[in-house]
Amino acid sequence: MLENNKTNTKLLITSSITGFLLSFPITGFIYGFIICEDCGDGFSGILGRLFIGLVESILTTITFGAPWDNEGGTSSTNLRFFVFLTFTIITLLIYFIRKRKNKKSKADN
Repeated sequence: MLENNKTNTKLLITSSITGFLLSFPITGFIYGFIICEDCGDGFSGILGRLFIGLVESILTTITFGAPWDNEGGTSSTNLRFFVFLTFTIITLLIYFIRKRKNKKSKADN
């Protein structure tokens, strides 16, 4: 029983670390993909949205959830709530996937 608790704690900690590291770039990418105003329709519009999404993922990670709105560095956008939601979703997904994987491997042994 004690070993099972240690395994669950280890799974939760590693899932939380992975979720934290991935939550800022993923939230920034989604924000940049949606917020792109000058992106047209069609194939070139998708490429523009992907590029803006990549730029915003870097900015969101650097600024910890408050990406710049213009070249002056000012920001009225606060993505921290969405970063927290993304962190929670990613952490839970990774935790339950790894927990199910461990149960299957223990049942096979």
